[in-house]
Amino acid sequence: ATYFTQGTDRIGGQYWKVHYVGYTDATFSEKTWSEDMKHLGILGPVIKAEVGDTVLVTFANKARRSYSIMAHGVSFSKLSEGAPYLDVCATDEFRAHVKPGETFTYKWRVPENGGPTESDPPCLTYLYYSATDAVKDTNSGLVGPLLVCRKNTLNHDGTQKGIDREFYLLFSIFDENDSWYLNKNIEAFTGDPTKVDENDADFMESNKMHAVNGYLYGNLPGLTMCKNDKVSWHLIGLGSHYDMHGVHFQGNTIDLRGTTRDGLALFPHLSGTALMQPDLVCRTFDHFVGGMKHLYEVSSCRSPSGAQQQRGAMRIYYIAAEEVEWDYASNKSSAPKVYNISSYEERYPTQKTVVGTGHTYSGGEILKHHFMMSTMLY
Repeated sequence: ATYFTQGTDRIGGQYWKVHYVGYTDATFSEKTWSEDMKHLGILGPVIKAEVGDTVLVTFANKARRSYSIMAHGVSFSKLSEGAPYLDVCATDEFRAHVKPGETFTYKWRVPENGGPTESDPPCLTYLYYSATDAVKDTNSGLVGPLLVCRKNTLNHDGTQKGIDREFYLLFSIFDENDSWYLNKNIEAFTGDPTKVDENDADFMESNKMHAVNGYLYGNLPGLTMCKNDKVSWHLIGLGSHYDMHGVHFQGNTIDLRGTTRDGLALFPHLSGTALMQPDLVCRTFDHFVGGMKHLYEVSSCRSPSGAQQQRGAMRIYYIAAEEVEWDYASNKSSAPKVYNISSYEERYPTQKTVVGTGHTYSGGEILKHHFMMSTMLY
């Protein structure tokens, strides 16, 4: 209950965050959504490109501070540089850092020598994230997956040829102590903000959320597939030196870099692509007991055939940064037991929620930002 008990001087499991959100066009009025996106959680929409493609990402900042998009695995000019650095030749501010209420279009290219080799899977996994302050921006929630694929690997709808299901998993300890929204979360979710000691070790530990896509303790939805499906797992590492995760596929094997195994090591800002034909958990013990474990469901069904294969050279995305109240345990039925610290009486949160109301913790929602996206293929 360390991460989910709400009270006088604890935030709990519900926080204000910011995330990337996808839209259908430049009006940023209609959001993109499909059932296959449910498992993404806090992740921004998936950006995909093939070798030789040009990617245009129009970013609208609907949040209350400046953010950006910085991508791994693609090339770009200084005009599309999403991260700050010392540049003695610079004459003005970083235009790729987008102020609240403004938009900016990033232009990326996928070089011929930047794609998968013959020994790699058809698509390599990378990430994009906000880098105005990379630590605070990502702990606040701004991160998403990016795939770089071989030519003629993607169908016209962006799905991978020969792949039945695609899953994108971010293993990260979200340190809410280092989020832009810490003070807002203290004000919004603690019983008495004046009693909060931000430097207290127990308080700081309660805000380190051992999450997969922003969910703990089996709350990640949407990991469903059919028996004998060909599944592509795209695994992303992010965070600090604490984020060294042993990802274990219990009861199954994966094809990783030409080897057959049941797990892999994941480190910050490193990613991996694994193929499987049907309990995904982190086996670093402290992370495992901290909530970094989830299940997937395999059913006896048959997936529909893929879309007509067609390749485009220009891929256009519309992404916005939006603030949201994020619940690290949205599936309340899987809530762990919570103990009332004042009386030591065992109880369960109301409405089967993991968000408690004891004297030392504040609940499950936190303010974060989220990227939203739409894509067009030409």
